[in-house]
Amino acid sequence: MTLTASPAPPAAAPSTGACAGAEPLPAAVLADIAAGLAAAPPLWRSVVRHDPDGRRPARLLATDRYEVWVIGWTTGQHVRLHDHGTSAGAVVVAEGELVEVVPRVGGPPVEHVLGGVRPRHLAVGTVHDVVNRAAAPATSIHVYSPPLTSMTYYDDDLTPVATDPVAPERPVLAPRAAARALHPSAPRPRQEAR
Repeated sequence: MTLTASPAPPAAAPSTGACAGAEPLPAAVLADIAAGLAAAPPLWRSVVRHDPDGRRPARLLATDRYEVWVIGWTTGQHVRLHDHGTSAGAVVVAEGELVEVVPRVGGPPVEHVLGGVRPRHLAVGTVHDVVNRAAAPATSIHVYSPPLTSMTYYDDDLTPVATDPVAPERPVLAPRAAARALHPSAPRPRQEAR
């Protein structure tokens, strides 16, 4: 897979939450991050869990500007109608196939098949559900900017029923480890001779 030449977000220390009032990164940057990580299974393969008893999202990477989650899905698993608070996002299905269900007021929901490592942009305020209707497990990579602080859940009439805070979790990868894996030919900082 060839990544586009978008500027890489700066590496930062692990985030303890979103920067107050931070604007989301551009959609193309979120898509590049998601696609790049989806194309690098060694970074997430040992972390993803396909548990038939429930989804087990793992926070893979976090900076002050964005965070990345990897989620394993078994047949029939879904979230429920939700948004991502003040965060924009990008989702890439790295393995298998998922269906995004987007409700419409006064009409049937619109469904998008997610697969083939094609990023799906999620604008701030997008309300949707994601489900695995396939017989095989699926793995998805989710990038959110700024990092998630809350998710609101909705009933079928799009009435909010609960807003849950999203507590920051310690990421599995340090930003520099991911940067080295995704950009192996990038120059390394020189260390001073002692």
